[in-house]
Amino acid sequence: MTGPSKRSGPKLDNVLIATDFSAASKTALACGTAVARRHRSKLFVVHVSSTQAKAKVMDAWRALQSEVTDLLVAGRLAGVDHKLLVKSGAVGEALSQVVAEHKIDLVVLGSSGRTGLWKFFLGSASETIMQHVSCPVLTVGPNSLGTNSESGPRRILVPTGFAPQSLYAVAYGSWLAEQLQSSLALVHVAVNAASPQDVERVKRERLERLREIASKEQHGRGKAELMVEFGSVTERILDAAARWKAELIVLGVHSVESDLHGETTWSKAMDIMRRAPCPVLTVPMPK
Repeated sequence: MTGPSKRSGPKLDNVLIATDFSAASKTALACGTAVARRHRSKLFVVHVSSTQAKAKVMDAWRALQSEVTDLLVAGRLAGVDHKLLVKSGAVGEALSQVVAEHKIDLVVLGSSGRTGLWKFFLGSASETIMQHVSCPVLTVGPNSLGTNSESGPRRILVPTGFAPQSLYAVAYGSWLAEQLQSSLALVHVAVNAASPQDVERVKRERLERLREIASKEQHGRGKAELMVEFGSVTERILDAAARWKAELIVLGVHSVESDLHGETTWSKAMDIMRRAPCPVLTVPMPK
């Protein structure tokens, strides 16, 4: 599986922050501006209004300008080329158009979980927009308000089920950890074994597989921490993130069904985004 280039890494020329003016959106703004400053990206700050009513659109412009003014006063936008956009209509369609028009390389989302943007991205329509947005998406959920955005994540957790999309996420997360000089952990969740002997056997086998994967990545901060868990994929990933005190979870995603129970990789990813104690970066497979 070919991952990001070790020399140049993923392109981050244009970063989009979608905001619904919630507390989590303010954290997303801080995260997005820090990323744009580190990578010298152009920043697009976007709000999508559900109505075209002139008064509502003007209110959105004022709120957007107020949030960006706060960033300017705090010095967080110093040297960052930025543009404000207010769009009307369906969130998915509007964001997809902006991503395509401005060749966005990273989308940053933040929401408290109560407003339209978050509900949209946790709804069935999210899969549709992700199929049209080929860039990574950084989601700041309702439980990740304490994120330290300025220095970047210091502890990066990458779940892997050994599928191609999760192996790509390992390569991406390893590159990111090397760039930020952060600690890296890989976690694999296995199905519950029938006996204690099976548990030990499966754990040894999966740990060896994780070692092989980790050894292919040049991680500048030393060896990655490796974990094998048993049980529900979502629950064990969230437990590992909380226990290890992860500051970023990197998920490889692909719009295909992933197990016999009819759950999709998207349903698991969205549940993790909704409940994670830190921001979640979803990384789509290159087409």
